[in-house]
Amino acid sequence: MTSRRPQLLVLGALLALALSTAACAWLSAPSQVASGPLLSVETRGGLCVDGPCGTTIFVERDGRVHQAAKPPNDLGVVSPAALAALDDAIRTADFAEIESHPFTGLCPTAVDGQELVFEFGAPGGLQRIASCEVAIDYGSPLFVAVATAMAPFISLPTP
Repeated sequence: MTSRRPQLLVLGALLALALSTAACAWLSAPSQVASGPLLSVETRGGLCVDGPCGTTIFVERDGRVHQAAKPPNDLGVVSPAALAALDDAIRTADFAEIESHPFTGLCPTAVDGQELVFEFGAPGGLQRIASCEVAIDYGSPLFVAVATAMAPFISLPTP
């Protein structure tokens, strides 16, 4: 009768090799990157000559900044340092905590002011924060990074 022990050892070694190869491939795979812009900032409300004012500015994941208006709509590029800080702030933001503070005042659009709507391309999906729905802490790391990245393109509230 032949012993099956050598066959089992070979089978075990092959299984261990297959598992370690799969684990290495999984660990070295790039993390899933969200699609779409990294950030959009919409201003809406207020009075303009042609009616209510408003614009939307996008920051793409490569740092390009453009308006939603018809071309030419390129505004420039966010610096690499500001883009990296913005990306990190979005990735680490606690959106549930941010949204847990409801806005309770009078929305500025009721008195010819503007509302700001931020959309973040976060790893967990699109996160929308509107200034007439959420009491935004403009001194928080997320909004400091937004204001820093957007400073050449739009004026945002400061703490």
